Amino acid sequence: MSEMYINHQTKIKLGQIGVLLFLLAILELAVRGGWISVLILSSPSAIAVKVWQDLKGGELWSSLQTTAMEFSLAFLISFTLGLVFGILFFRYRLFGSAVEPFLLAFYAAPTILLYPVFLTLFGLGSGAVVSMAVVFGSIPIMVNVSVGLAGVEPTFVKLGRSLTANRWQMFWKIMLPAATPTIFTGLRLGFTYTLLGVIAVEFLTFSGGLGKMVSWRYFIFDTEGLFAGILFVILIAALMNALLRRTEERIRKRWT
Repeated sequence: MSEMYINHQTKIKLGQIGVLLFLLAILELAVRGGWISVLILSSPSAIAVKVWQDLKGGELWSSLQTTAMEFSLAFLISFTLGLVFGILFFRYRLFGSAVEPFLLAFYAAPTILLYPVFLTLFGLGSGAVVSMAVVFGSIPIMVNVSVGLAGVEPTFVKLGRSLTANRWQMFWKIMLPAATPTIFTGLRLGFTYTLLGVIAVEFLTFSGGLGKMVSWRYFIFDTEGLFAGILFVILIAALMNALLRRTEERIRKRWT
């Protein structure tokens, strides 16, 4: 059964690779044939050459270092605020019911338009980037922590009480493991929006990092460099999301 599952998964992966290669080939032909202007979109081969040049150069690594520092700080703050306020929203239901609608409304609004306010408060630099990214990333973590804890089956809670578990044991041994899937959904959303916030503010404010690199290449019409920068951002997001999923699987295995 497991071998059949592995073979099925392998076929899916091979199919995905085949579709990707087909689309890249079509795009290469379209650009080389002049159907798509090189000012709008570069050929995959030209982007690949630029990616290799970036990997050998210093601009990418210095930009990546800046973005990694800003993202790490922003996600750490987002995670801490999300966890603390999510637990508070669950623990004090009236407080949570009063605050959560405003958070969701704020979250649904185009928050990026507030970046001039953050520039005024924190100046042009990492402070504005990190603070905006925290606003993007902390809200989904708060909401999902609260929803996850509130959605724990009452049977689990009754079981804990019947075993005379104290409040700390109830939280760590029962509530948190049961709420793990919802909490990790919030962490993945928080991660994604924190990274988007960092890149977006760097792009708009030209303050440094990968966002600045992509912005500069956009303004000088370096199409290959623009898409190479975007590709680096996509790869980083994909790798980190995969790492989060692997971490979730390991934690759930330990608790089951």
